[in-house]
This record gives sequence, C-alpha cells and structure tokens, in this order.
Amino acid sequence: MRDVFRLTCLIVAAALMAGCTGLFLSAERPRINLSNIQPKDVKLLEQVFTMDLRIQNPSESAIDVKGLAFDLEINNIQFATGVSNKQLTIQPFTSQVIQVEAVTTLANLLRQVSQVQKSVDASKLKYRLKGTIHTGSTFGRIPFDESGEIAGPQQ
Repeated sequence: MRDVFRLTCLIVAAALMAGCTGLFLSAERPRINLSNIQPKDVKLLEQVFTMDLRIQNPSESAIDVKGLAFDLEINNIQFATGVSNKQLTIQPFTSQVIQVEAVTTLANLLRQVSQVQKSVDASKLKYRLKGTIHTGSTFGRIPFDESGEIAGPQQ
C-alpha cells in the first residue's frame, strides 16, 4: 500500500514538473530596449538620468510588471544602475515605454568620458542593459540581457 502511494506521488510530481517545463519553453521572454536617456539631476558625486525603456511582449500572455532592477553598461564599462516600482501590464504582442531613473557616480561618468575620447568612432556607443522584471507571480522574476547602440556625442 505504501509503495503504491509513493509511486502515485512520484507520477503526479513528474507530471507537474513536465507541465511547468512546457510553460517556460513555450513563453517568449520580453525584450527591453533603451529608447532614450537624458540627464535629470547632476551633482558632484552622483548623477541621475531619466531613461525610457521599451518593453516588448512577444508572447501570448500578458506580463504584469510590478517593478524592475537593472544595470547599464556603455562600451563594456559599468555606467549606471536603477530600480523602479512602476507597475504596468503589457498585453500580448504589444510594447510599452516605462520611464525609470538610473544613477551613476562621478567615477563611472569620468570613465565613460575618457573612453569616448579614446574611441576611434564615438558617433555610436554600444550599450548592454541587464536586469530583472519582477512580476509578483509565482515564478516572480524574468531576467533580461539586451544590447544595442545609441548615438554618441556629436563632434
């Protein structure tokens, strides 16, 4: 009797895990792109930037965003970090722009200026945006890691 119970539990657990695996494999992850960045508050030791992030939902299910945390690299150098508690729902096969704040230090800003001055082609800066979308659901977090280019300073 006890062996039958164990076998039943094992079969149910395997079926549940297979079902959950199917959910993760069929869902496409959202894409997040940097669509704008501009200075907001410049102090001696800390600079705050306003960033517009476009979140695209390529899946068949809506994504409830409860918040997000991210790191921004420019030209492979850590530049800024940010968090947001703005909440929104992104319907299937749509996108929305969310405005967030990113904070950097004087040292990170000076490293970027130095890198741009040394660069042969400063007209385009490569960026990498990585972090986590917090959904508040059972599975909770959706990691992202996106790259792109932004226009550099005009000479």
